[in-house]
Parts: sequence; C-alpha cells; structure tokens
Amino acid sequence: MSDKSALVLVSDAGYLDYTKQVFYSAVRYGNWKGDLVLIVCDVDSAELEWFHKRNITVLSPDALIDRKVNGWPRIVFQKLYLIHPMMKKWDKVVYLDTDVMIFRDINKLTNYNSFAAHKENADLNIRGQFILDKNLDEDGRELMKELSESYNLNRIALNVGVMVFNTDQNTDELFNEACRLLNRYESVLRYPEQAIFNLIFYKKWKNLPYYFNDYTFFFYKKDVEKNKFLQLIKRKSKILHFIGEVKPWHETCYFHEEWKENLAEAENLPLVDKIGEVPSSLTDLRRTWYRNMIKFTIFFAHLSWLTGRLLHRISPAAYHFLKRFI
Repeated sequence: MSDKSALVLVSDAGYLDYTKQVFYSAVRYGNWKGDLVLIVCDVDSAELEWFHKRNITVLSPDALIDRKVNGWPRIVFQKLYLIHPMMKKWDKVVYLDTDVMIFRDINKLTNYNSFAAHKENADLNIRGQFILDKNLDEDGRELMKELSESYNLNRIALNVGVMVFNTDQNTDELFNEACRLLNRYESVLRYPEQAIFNLIFYKKWKNLPYYFNDYTFFFYKKDVEKNKFLQLIKRKSKILHFIGEVKPWHETCYFHEEWKENLAEAENLPLVDKIGEVPSSLTDLRRTWYRNMIKFTIFFAHLSWLTGRLLHRISPAAYHFLKRFI
C-alpha cells in the first residue's frame, strides 16, 4: 500500500453545501495534501456531480440504520464506516465534522500512527454520552448498569468532530463490533455515534491538541466581535469547531462572512492555491501557553464577578465596603 491519506466528511442531502466549505478551507488554508472523500447517504446522484467534477471521491455505502435514534438523523451513524475495511485504500484517514472552519496547516494530523481525537468539551465523561438517569426507563437503567460493569464511565470522553485513523486497525471484526454496540445500546444513546466511538476506542485513543478541534468559543456571536480573546483564537487556531446552536452558516455567527466567502470560493476546487500558515512546534507551544494564560485571566475575572454577585445578595453592606478597595 502506498503512503496515502484522505480527508473524509460524512453528509446527507441537507449538509452537502456545508461540506464544500470544509473541503475548500482544508485545501486553501489547511494545505491538505491527501485525497478528499465524501461518504453520503440519502443523496441523489445528480447532487453529487459537483463533487465528482472536483476529484472528490464519493462513497455511498448502505445505511446502517433505517430510522432516527433519539432525535438524531441516521446519517450520523455512517461515521462508523470510518473503521470499515473499505477505508484501507488509504493509510491514514482524517475525519472532520461539517461544522468546522480551517485556518492553518492540518497535515500534521497524519503524523498520528493510532486513533486520535480531542477530549470532549468541558471534559465531559463517557457517562455524559448516554441519556441521563432521570430520563431512563427500567430497561435503560439495566443497559447502563451493564455498560458500567465493562467500562469506567467516569473517564473523560473523546469528541468526534476531528478524528484520525490508522486504517491498519480497520477490520470486519471492529466494524461489526461497532454495529453490535449500536444495536444493543441504541435506546440509551444521547450523542449516538460519539458514544459508540468512545466504547470502541475505550482507553485506546490519543488526545489531539486543542488547536485541531477548538470548540471553546462556539457560543460567540457578532455582538462580542471585539473580544480580544476571540480574535486571538481566530488568529491562532487551526480548526474551529462550532458545537453549539450557532453555526458558521448562521448570520449571527462571528465567522459567517468568512464561511460564506469560503463556500463561494469552493467553486474553484481543485485549482486552489495552498496559502495556510505552517506554524512550528515551538510556535504552537508558545501560542498554547499564551492562550491558557488569557483563559485563566478571563475565568478568574468571571469567578470574581460571580463572587461579587453572591456577596451582594448575602450582605449588601459588606459588598459595598469591599467595593471601595477593588
């Protein structure tokens, strides 16, 4: 097998336009050197011509499930094909969600020789990937008890927004196990495919640096566009992941204009110049340190504000007295 890598997205008809922006920014700003691949489900062949004309490989495997699961569309489960043997055409597979924007070189992702992902937002644990106890019926509680006997559900979970796969691990046995877990625990899945990947790669994943899946500021809107910390993250991150309700295709998103421009420029694929910055490891380290220092400052300021509110509620006199010295 030649040393090949693929950047893979998964989409149904409703998200096709969003994938175009990701493919474009991956090449333009991410300097992506490998193949571009789209796994689809429930998409008419006519809608795929755009991708074929731009040398994007389109895969249309059978749907793994014929219904929504706890409100989630069945397309999310097509991500399980990332561990299917059909992906062994490539040595490394880099998966990205469609709600990301790319700002700098991402080729270092292919340096990982085993499965890698970034830890879940706010260090949410594996238990958080499943339906909350208060919403479970008796059967659901039994299933969660069964899981807790095989897995430490208090371990920090991984986020599936950006994942790296070494396809040497892609076997029929691994894929079938993922499907078995889906069928067995379908009724208790809160974040469905993410829960499955956390079980499949339990204690078997490397943590990607934050800048490959930076979802710290997914909640920002245009009314805070002057926030210096947000501007810093915009300048320094490699992949921004919008995991909240505000997506880059929403006009209220701070990054909407850039996202819209990327979508328009995607028409020029594959004839796109690669202009992304390639930071050194030392630069990445320095930026991470600086980011964490600012993050601590903002956290401390917020904590002080909350403390002040609490003190004002308990003892207005003490609050106004201390306010004279702060």
